[in-house]
Amino acid sequence: MWNNIAEIIKDTSTKRLALAIVVSALLHAYLVGGFDVRLPNLKKEMHTIEARLQRPKVVLKEIVKEPTVEELVAQEESVAASLPQEMTQEPLPATEPQATDLTAQTLSPTEPISTVPPIETVLSDNIDLVQTEPQPIDAGLVINENAYQYVETEFEVRTEIDGAPEGAAKIVFNLLDGQQYQLTSLIKPQGLAALIVSDLMQTSEGQLTKSGLQPLSYLYQYGDKVDKTYSAKFDWTNKTVNLTTAKGTKTEEITDGTQDLLSFMYQFMYVAPLERMQISIATGKKLATYDYSFGGEENINIPLGEIKTIHIVHENENTDEKTELWLAIDYQYLPVKIRKIEKNGRVYELVANRISTARPTLN
Repeated sequence: MWNNIAEIIKDTSTKRLALAIVVSALLHAYLVGGFDVRLPNLKKEMHTIEARLQRPKVVLKEIVKEPTVEELVAQEESVAASLPQEMTQEPLPATEPQATDLTAQTLSPTEPISTVPPIETVLSDNIDLVQTEPQPIDAGLVINENAYQYVETEFEVRTEIDGAPEGAAKIVFNLLDGQQYQLTSLIKPQGLAALIVSDLMQTSEGQLTKSGLQPLSYLYQYGDKVDKTYSAKFDWTNKTVNLTTAKGTKTEEITDGTQDLLSFMYQFMYVAPLERMQISIATGKKLATYDYSFGGEENINIPLGEIKTIHIVHENENTDEKTELWLAIDYQYLPVKIRKIEKNGRVYELVANRISTARPTLN
């Protein structure tokens, strides 16, 4: 019997029944008999939280009165007076541009153009402008005050468009003391042509003014031939030029900005080519006005490499005569290609293969 009771007690269902009876007895005792279960008092003192809505404060910005011109000038003078003397001195003048030697390996594209006379007069083209102190400028005229002071340009001379070289040319531009300029140009034939064709020499001398180059004298000399030697003497006080040839001398009236056959190509260094498309030029034989048209911007391939240029063109309305210039945009409009087509169809072409702005030192 006890064994049966023990087995009943150990049975899981018996344990669950017993637990249910105990829970039921406790609930009846609480509800009927007032069985009181007291829990500890965990209530703490209550705090009052008060919230109020307020409008944001309006911050008025202080109205600052703009100073008058007189007040600004007075303030500037006051500040300048308080600075050390060395800080109020005039700035140092600009230094001369660093000399460079541009070869086929170092030169990059660019440049503008100007018109050219017969090849004898067009030798090679070099341009050089020196940094000078700012000068008064004519209304509407913009002068490059940081132009090269010295430039040597060497050219290949061709007698066919994009043909093989048949000669060499060299132009040297030298600005002395920022005031006086000297230009020399020499074209020499090569090979068999040297036996029958003479050297062509040109020189131009003058001064640098607020309008750019102002020639005083020009000489054109083809070999030792007197009948192919011309010169021009400029009188800017009386606005005249004396043109001398083997036949004699004649005087012509000139206007401001008149150039000679060499100076006009370097004038583009000071005055960008598109600012003045009409130029009065003295050749030694005559004085004429040349009108130029804009041929566009072109990238050209020459011995120096690919160059970005401005192309300008002069055409004779009555003949097939034509002059073209390609001026390097990135090199202060130095002429890097010159082409002259004469009325008989003969072509002369100068193409730059070396440019140097390093002034040679004297031993």
